[in-house]
Amino acid sequence: MTRRLMVVAVLLVCASALGAEEALWQIDLLPSGKAISKSEPTLKGANYLYHHYPTGALISVKKATVKKISRMTPEAIATVDPKKQVQQIRDLPMQGPKQSLGGRSSNMGRARAAVSAANAGTAARTGQ
Repeated sequence: MTRRLMVVAVLLVCASALGAEEALWQIDLLPSGKAISKSEPTLKGANYLYHHYPTGALISVKKATVKKISRMTPEAIATVDPKKQVQQIRDLPMQGPKQSLGGRSSNMGRARAAVSAANAGTAARTGQ
C-alpha cells in the first residue's frame, strides 16, 4: 500500500513539473529592438549573458546596449510562441540560369558566347 502511495506521489510531482509554465525574459535593446531569453540574463563583467529563445544558443550583449530587462507575462509569451506563428511558404519561382530545352540555347550558353566573342575581339586588336 505504501509503495502505491509513493508511486502516485512521484507521478503527481512529475505531472506538475511538466505542466509548469516556461518563464521568458524580454531584453529591450538600444536604440531599438528586443531579444527573448529562456532564462534570466546574468551580468558578467560588461556583458549580459542569456540563452536565446527558442534555439537556446548562449548569447552575450553589451550592458551599454540594454535598455531594460523584464519578465514576460503569460499573455506576452503566447504571442511569441514560434509554434503558434508558423506560416506556410507558398511555392517560389525557380531562379538561376535557364535550362536548355530542345536545342534552344540557354542564358548560360549566350553568356559564354558573348565572353568568347569579347576575348576574340581583344586578341585581334592586341595582335595575339
